[in-house]
Amino acid sequence: MPEIQIHSVKPGQIDALSLFEHGYYTEHAWQMSLDSNADASKADFRRIRLPRRIFVPYPKSRDEIFRDNKKAEAFLVAELRGQPVGYSKVVAEPDSKVARVVDLVVSAPMRRQGIASGLIVAIMELINQRGYNTLILEMQSKNDPAIKMAAKLGFIFCGFREHYFPNQELAIFFSRFAR
Repeated sequence: MPEIQIHSVKPGQIDALSLFEHGYYTEHAWQMSLDSNADASKADFRRIRLPRRIFVPYPKSRDEIFRDNKKAEAFLVAELRGQPVGYSKVVAEPDSKVARVVDLVVSAPMRRQGIASGLIVAIMELINQRGYNTLILEMQSKNDPAIKMAAKLGFIFCGFREHYFPNQELAIFFSRFAR
């Protein structure tokens, strides 16, 4: 992983962050099957190979991402040699001691180099210091790179929600204790 510095986003950095390519390419997706009857319900997710590599647009517009940043528990930027290479926005539910990563984006040329993992580790330390005990990652079921990263960092699948994102896509959630 390159030597990155992580700190709170400064107002002057928003324009540079908004220029990042927010979508991603994937050759895999996670397919959900739901088995439900009067006695039990079971949701299974299975990784499937797509017929071809596809580009998946980010589920939120740039306006939605960068609006209301003051409501975020944390809005962090990763910098390499003084240039932003990634960012993450975290919201919190203080009553339940849960924090959620609602946005995690790395600039396209810097992907697959550990920047997102570095941001998640920094977030875990931050929310632990602030008294939260659980971190939840939310992502599209098509986001195979993020799902693999979540598993690598010890997060476990904890649920899903249909029509969650502004583009009406399914969200899947992974959680981990912060302590």
